[in-house]
Amino acid sequence: MGFADRSGKVERLKVPIGSLKSPRISPDGKRIAFAPDFEGLADEPAVIWLFDLAGDKPMRRLTYSGNNRFPIWTADGSRVVFQSDRDGDLGIFWQRADDTGTAERLTRPEKGTSHVPESWSRSGDILLYSVDNGLDFTLWTLSMKTRKSTPFGGVRSVYPTGAQFSPDGEWIAYASAESPGPTTIYVQPFPPTGAKYQLFVKGINDTPHKPVWSPGGKELFYIPRFGGFETVKVTTRPEFAFGAASQIPRSFTTGGPNARSAFDITPDGRFLGMFPVNGPGQFTPPREIAVVLDWFEELRAKVP
Repeated sequence: MGFADRSGKVERLKVPIGSLKSPRISPDGKRIAFAPDFEGLADEPAVIWLFDLAGDKPMRRLTYSGNNRFPIWTADGSRVVFQSDRDGDLGIFWQRADDTGTAERLTRPEKGTSHVPESWSRSGDILLYSVDNGLDFTLWTLSMKTRKSTPFGGVRSVYPTGAQFSPDGEWIAYASAESPGPTTIYVQPFPPTGAKYQLFVKGINDTPHKPVWSPGGKELFYIPRFGGFETVKVTTRPEFAFGAASQIPRSFTTGGPNARSAFDITPDGRFLGMFPVNGPGQFTPPREIAVVLDWFEELRAKVP
């Protein structure tokens, strides 16, 4: 695990090397919540860990009951929100990050569904989460004032949405594919008005997913295709619009459209992610698969 800047320079963190999932930086940029990837190992529970970036403090275990995954932070950084099976279903809980108190349930999924926390509003009173029924994902918001859930924007996708509130809390970006195939990225205002803005792809192999807002809310970073990483300027006044996209070097892993995002962005604009390692301090870029279409036509052109 480590940080990368926009030039691709990497700073490795002193955490155990291994397969880790869902690292998320706290709003003040001082702590990281993450879960080791023990998926499928019955004798290894999924645990949420906290890592303090100040000093040489060791990792601190946050959860002790059940399997716990997909951590995010509340807007004030006082709590960590996560999915847990501790009560026999896959609902959402939150727990104070200072080792005081116990986990409290926030959602109770219907039978055959699971809930995954996505993002917390800047105002601190709205949780954005997805509901997985085994066929597709829908987006919902939970009001902490009323403790009532409401479907958001008619969103439905066969792949995880990776939805995020903008820093000002007025927009939600997400990836969607209503049937198996390429995803694309949309932005809707919050609260929803029926308006929806689409990021149009540039090539037939593009499948934009995993949107992440810049700290100032003026850019969206995303994965456009295998091995790629791009940013696009956005304007929100007088109306929402996407600008031109540009490429950024990337050495951290991201996962495909069917996986939860494996990277985050810090308050100072660096990228927190997982980096393949060859040896101590040595990083290698993620492997990628190149798909060539209509190569017979290219062969005929070169060999008449």
